[in-house]
Amino acid sequence: MRAAFRTFVTALLFLGLVLPIGPAQADMPDAANWPRPRFITYNICGAAKQCPPVDRKAFQAAMVSAIDHWDADLVFLQEVCYGQWTLLRDHLNTRTDGPRYDSVWGATRTSSGCLDWGSDQRFGLATFAKGTFEEGTRTVVPLPEDESDGAIENRILLCGRVPVTGRPVRACNTHIAPETGQGGPQVDKVAEVTRSYAAEGDPVVLGGDFNLAPTDSILNALYDHNGGKGVFQEVDENDTAFFGPTCDQSADRCRSGEPTAVPTCATDLETPVKIDYIFLSYYWFTNVRGDAAACADTVSDHRLLRGAAAWEH
Repeated sequence: MRAAFRTFVTALLFLGLVLPIGPAQADMPDAANWPRPRFITYNICGAAKQCPPVDRKAFQAAMVSAIDHWDADLVFLQEVCYGQWTLLRDHLNTRTDGPRYDSVWGATRTSSGCLDWGSDQRFGLATFAKGTFEEGTRTVVPLPEDESDGAIENRILLCGRVPVTGRPVRACNTHIAPETGQGGPQVDKVAEVTRSYAAEGDPVVLGGDFNLAPTDSILNALYDHNGGKGVFQEVDENDTAFFGPTCDQSADRCRSGEPTAVPTCATDLETPVKIDYIFLSYYWFTNVRGDAAACADTVSDHRLLRGAAAWEH
C-alpha cells in the first residue's frame, strides 16, 4: 500500500498538482474565533510497519487530548485496530472528567498487524460523536474493489445518524484505496450514498483518507465547485496560503488545502500532499475552516485534520 502511495505522490509531483507547504503556522488555531460544529479526521496508522511503537497510555493520552483540545463534535478515524477503538470507546463513553462520546465501528480486515493491540485482529474505521447515534442507523456500505489490482482490504463507507449541536447529521467515514484504478469507482459509490442522504434532507459530514489530491478529477464526484458535480465543500478550501498552482489566487475558495501527509511524518515521502478531508454538504454549512496539526510521533504518519463550520440555516 505504501509503495502505491509513493507512486501516487510522485505522479502528482510530475503533474504539478502537489500543494505548496505554505508558511509556517501555529499548531493550534485560535479556537475561540472558529465556528461550531467542530470536526476531526485522522488516519491513526494502527497496523502498518512504519507506525509508531505501541504505547497504549501514550496513544490514549494523545488522542483524548486532541479531541478535547478541539472540543470536537465528530471524530473520524481510519486504519484503526479493534483494540485501539475499544480503548478509546471505553474511556470516552464512561469518563466523568469531560464530554462523553458514542461511537460506531466498521471492520475492513479480519486479520492484520494489530496483534500488539489485543487478540482481536480486526482493523477498520471508527467514528466518535459527542452525542448518541440513533439506533438502527449505522450502515456499512462495501466499496467496489478489484482484487487483481492489488486490493488488500474490503473498503467501506461507515455511516450513522447522530445529533451534532442538536441537529441530526449523517456522519460518514471512509478510506479510499491508494492503488491506481481503485479510487474512481470507490469515490463514485461514496458520492452516490452520501448524495442520497443529502437528498433526504440530512446534513452530511464525510471524513476520511482519500489518497487523492484535491485537484484530482476523481473528486469531482464530491466537490460542488471548480469542476465538481457533487454536494460538498471541504473545510480547508479557503486558506489562500495553500492555494495550489491551478487556483485562481483572487478566488475565495479553491480545491486545495494544507498537506496532511508530509515527509516529517511519513519518512518514506518526499513531497507533501493533502489526502485527508472533511467534506460538508454545502446546503447546510457555511464559514468552513480547516487546519492540519503537527506530526504526532506517538500516533501516526499522517497529520490530524481539524475542521469547523457554522450552520447555514
